[in-house]
Amino acid sequence: MADITQVFAAAVEFHQAGDLPAAERMYRSILLKLPNHSATLCNLGAVLVRQDKLDEAAQCYAMCLAASPGYPDAHYNFGNLYRRVGQYREAIAEYTSCLRGNANHASSHFNMGLAYTAIGDLGAAAESFRQTIGIEPQHSDAYNRLGDVLLRSGQINEGIEQFRRYVALRPNDPRGLNNLGLAIANGGRPTEAVELLHRAIALNPEYADAHNTLALAYEALGKKDDATAHYREAVRINPNYADAWSNLGTNLTEQGRVDEAIDALRKSVEIRPSAAPIQSNLLLTMNYSSHLSPQEVAREHLHWGQLFAPGGMPASPAIIDANPNRRLHVGYLSGDFRAHTVAGFIELLLTNHDRTQFHVTAYAQVARPDDKTLFLQKKADRWRAIPGMNDEQLANQIRSDKIDILIDLSGHTAGNRLLAMAYRPAPIQATLFGYPNTTGLPAVDYRITDEISDPSGQTEPFYVERLLRLDGLAWAYHPPSDAPAVALLPSADRTTFTFGCLNNAAKISDECLATWAKILLEVPTSRLVLLAGQSQAAAKRLIEQFAVKGVAHDRIELVFRLPRKDYFEAYSMIDLALDPFPYNGGVTTCDALWMGVPTLTIAGASYVSRQGASILTHIGLSEFIADSPSNLIELAKVWSSNREWLAEIRAGLRSQMAKSAVADGPGYVRRLEAGLRQVWKERIANGG
Repeated sequence: MADITQVFAAAVEFHQAGDLPAAERMYRSILLKLPNHSATLCNLGAVLVRQDKLDEAAQCYAMCLAASPGYPDAHYNFGNLYRRVGQYREAIAEYTSCLRGNANHASSHFNMGLAYTAIGDLGAAAESFRQTIGIEPQHSDAYNRLGDVLLRSGQINEGIEQFRRYVALRPNDPRGLNNLGLAIANGGRPTEAVELLHRAIALNPEYADAHNTLALAYEALGKKDDATAHYREAVRINPNYADAWSNLGTNLTEQGRVDEAIDALRKSVEIRPSAAPIQSNLLLTMNYSSHLSPQEVAREHLHWGQLFAPGGMPASPAIIDANPNRRLHVGYLSGDFRAHTVAGFIELLLTNHDRTQFHVTAYAQVARPDDKTLFLQKKADRWRAIPGMNDEQLANQIRSDKIDILIDLSGHTAGNRLLAMAYRPAPIQATLFGYPNTTGLPAVDYRITDEISDPSGQTEPFYVERLLRLDGLAWAYHPPSDAPAVALLPSADRTTFTFGCLNNAAKISDECLATWAKILLEVPTSRLVLLAGQSQAAAKRLIEQFAVKGVAHDRIELVFRLPRKDYFEAYSMIDLALDPFPYNGGVTTCDALWMGVPTLTIAGASYVSRQGASILTHIGLSEFIADSPSNLIELAKVWSSNREWLAEIRAGLRSQMAKSAVADGPGYVRRLEAGLRQVWKERIANGG
């Protein structure tokens, strides 16, 4: 036995030193004499794993457990093996077995936390990391991992505290400073985050993560150009950094550099093809391009649905109470239950539903709740905060809530939870308003729209969903109570005529810009007011693009991101608004109309480019709808020379809009309820 003990000790030394072949030979020599020696079988398995001999390693662990049932280290090593090959649930089962034999096995708790994180069970992961810390208070990585899962669960302050503890243990580790900076930026203190991130980069100038996080902090501060520079630095250091490529794509989109953004996002997708949010980001950005046809964009959406929601998902739950007229449970699923453009529409829904006929549950994917979140929460019959749930857990919650009709309000925008819908948690599933295209997800039964945005027989091929067309507009506008009074027509007493667009710069596509330049050239006394975003470089580029088309720089006035009050007052200097294309304005168009400014739009071939036509038609301003860029130019010439008529329209437009279906929130919800009741009855009639 003494010889065996010495050989085992020598094998362990070789093992720890990294001489794996020598360690393997010595462990095998022990097993020739003691074939059931548990520690040797365990250690040999670990050596084999490090040499990628996974099947042999699994045999060693199985032999160990056959000889010594419940042997903790064998279960632990088996768990590590399963985690290595991506079988996370099997890994969790093995770690659990290890802990039955040794409840204080800190590494088992920690690695189980990693496995839970991998499957998206952030609550269980957090508990595992807390258990690790309870056993080993100096386990710095456990603080780091706990901070991460808390941050991802929306528990930002708690996450910050864990990262601070990590930094206290390892003050010169740039990784800790980076993670703390990210948490603090997410907590709404980007200036403090910038200081931490500069410290991280000073410790390691080639730390790509810190450059990416610093860029995110600069984004929060409105310093878009600084953000661009650091995203580019991140991908220079690590060309395979998918998140940085994706963030760069979003940054470029907001600057109006859509084709460059699509290239960056495609690079991100190429690196990480399994990341659904990155591909959603690409789909959203494709809507802005005038170089892609509706058919091409539709194919990309369909591919997303096929890739991320393949066959084999659960069937939709059976309808237990098939009474066609009973009170229906409706769930609204969104990342925008917060201060956001969509929030006004959500408020209309939650306020105006007939509670005798509809029970409303809000599923809120909001990491940082704000005052609007708290306001909307009070409007719902039931509120579910869902950031800590993975897709399967969310689907199970929706099933448990017995939702009859689940309605997505986000589409492929940030914070969407479309993949939870792939689990078919509700008998009827639909998408509405928040995204101007198909989800691409076969599990979504309906896209709620209207006859003008999606003319019958014209746009059906672009969707995987059936089209549920409501009477009137597909959505409703919530007029702002704090909007200033409508101003007089600015050109009434001056020569200059002012066109304007206060949509984000991403919507000014190449074809759109070229058309607007021609309008300015055809109307010599005109100028154009544009919202330029937060990038000085993008603003300069925009001016240069018009100059290339022959428009002098002094005819373009750029305004940067405006406070709410200034935003509405900016319409007082605009005679006639121009709707961008192919991605039309929605709420922004309604804002312009509410401020008395008619909008010229082109009725395109798909919903994304027909929103303006639908809004104007339902307000009674169809004479402002063009059918082509050349027709838009002609309409711009006509209206700029009919200022008395424009002044008359302007004076009465707010009242006209208030009386229309566009601003009739209660009427809209009644029409929506009728549509939902209709599809419910159809489902019952078809056997549930």
